[in-house]
This record gives sequence, structure tokens and C-alpha cells, in this order.
Amino acid sequence: MLNWLFGKKPAGQGKTGIYKVDNGVIVDLEESPGNGSINAIIEYLGFDTSQVHTIFTFDSPVIEIIGFKIFTQEPVFTLAKNKATRVDFRSLIKEIKGIDWEYEYSSHTVEDALSEGIERESFTFDFLNSVLLLKREGDDLYQAPKFGLYLKFENGLLKSFTSSDWSNSASKWLKGINNTMFEGMLSEAMQYHRNEIEAMEEVNLQCEALRGIPQAIQNEFIYLHEKLNGNINFFNLLAAHYNLLAGERIKIDDFKTVNKGRYVAIDETTLKAGQFVFQFDSNGFLSQSQDS
Repeated sequence: MLNWLFGKKPAGQGKTGIYKVDNGVIVDLEESPGNGSINAIIEYLGFDTSQVHTIFTFDSPVIEIIGFKIFTQEPVFTLAKNKATRVDFRSLIKEIKGIDWEYEYSSHTVEDALSEGIERESFTFDFLNSVLLLKREGDDLYQAPKFGLYLKFENGLLKSFTSSDWSNSASKWLKGINNTMFEGMLSEAMQYHRNEIEAMEEVNLQCEALRGIPQAIQNEFIYLHEKLNGNINFFNLLAAHYNLLAGERIKIDDFKTVNKGRYVAIDETTLKAGQFVFQFDSNGFLSQSQDS
């Protein structure tokens, strides 16, 4: 098991205990793909690693892991607990029937998977349409009824997503505990964006930032980012004093989304919003900020 996870090819000769699954046919691979890791198996099968969801079947006496085409219950590979024990299709189906799919494809899991696909530029329209059966709503905008999401594409690649009411989990959280603050954010965003989905991209980022700020609305730097309309730019607060959003450095594209129509470009990588100047590096990540 550890050999598969950390990339070392299992010792010995013969079958590998790695099975390809395709249209009801299960085939034991003769050799371990690449270095034998899970990522190597996924790539050998022709997928990007973001396109396959893996599940550990701890209670199975035969099967260790099953890999599914993301957002589906369609298996593409499985690993045996012991390569000497053959996995048959009946055993595989039995394990699949016992999986808690509501847990595996919770809203949080789905959002994380879509975000990874965006980052890796691996979620093409054709791929997502094959697993989600998308419905066209407008130019480059599609609905995924299975998860109650809207997906926006640019040049055939997934660019952004939001729920059917345009909110992500962070926005739903804020709306539930402080609807007045949420509505204030949305009202301001609607003044600067072309449509509601773009406005909600701003609000979603603001709400994610709020959840990531130490002490939230009691944070010591709140007063530096309060606006004349009473709103607080939580995203800029996080950028100016912590430079992390969901564990990642602040990106210039997200900054421009949140501050659209409210920032001044000093040059291509130096932007001023409120009383702070933000400097981004050549890769588009925030490198430093300072009070102007």
C-alpha cells in the first residue's frame, strides 16, 4: 500500500494488483505504470490527476482503492489489497454500492475539485459536459443541475463557478449569520460588474477572506479597510496583512475582481486600492504591500 502511495514500484514479478476498469471490463495490468504511484496510474489511463476521484475502501477484504471519473460513480481503476488476490467485477460493484456518495461529492468536495481543475487548466468543456451533462444558459455559461452549479468557460476551459444562487459555501455562511453584511457586499459589487455572476465572484472572494481573517470582524486591522459606505474590504485586509487566501498567496486576477472599478494601476504589477499599494510578481502573485 505505501509503495503505491509514495511512488515505489512493488517488488516481485507477475501481476501488479492494479486493475483498469472500462465499460464493465476489469483488466489486471501486467506492469505498474511509471513509478507505480496513484498519480502515475491516473496519467497512464489518460486522465489528469484532477479528473479522477480516489476512494479508500478500508473495510474491503479485497480492494484497497477505487478511482472514479470525477463527479461520477464510474470506476476507471482499482487497487487490490494484495496483488496475489484477484479483483473481479462483482467484488468491485459490491464495494461501489456501499459508498456514501453524498459524502464523497459534498458541496465542499465539489468546490475543491472544481478549483483544482481551474488551477490545473484540466477541466475542458468537453470533459465536464461528459460527466455533468451541462445545460447552456448563455455565452460560455452553463448549468450543472447535478450539483446546482453554474460554470463559466473561457476558450473551452473552466474559468469560474458558483452555485445556482451564485454563492459559494463561504457566502452561504455569511448570508446565514449576517444577511445585512452580505447584502451590502452584493449591492456594492453590482455597481461595478456586468452581471450577477461576476458580482458574486467578488462577494465569494470577500466572504472567503472574512473566514480566513484572524478574529474575523474583531481583527485589529479592520479600521484600515472600512469604506465610506460602511462596507469592509476583507479581501484587501487579508492581502495587506496576511497575503493568504485559502492557504494560497493572493493572485492579481482575484484582486482585480474584488476591486474592479475601485483600484488605480500604477503599472502592470503595482495596484493601489484604498490607502494601500499592492505589488505583484511576474507570476501574478502578491509579493508585498504597503500603506501609502
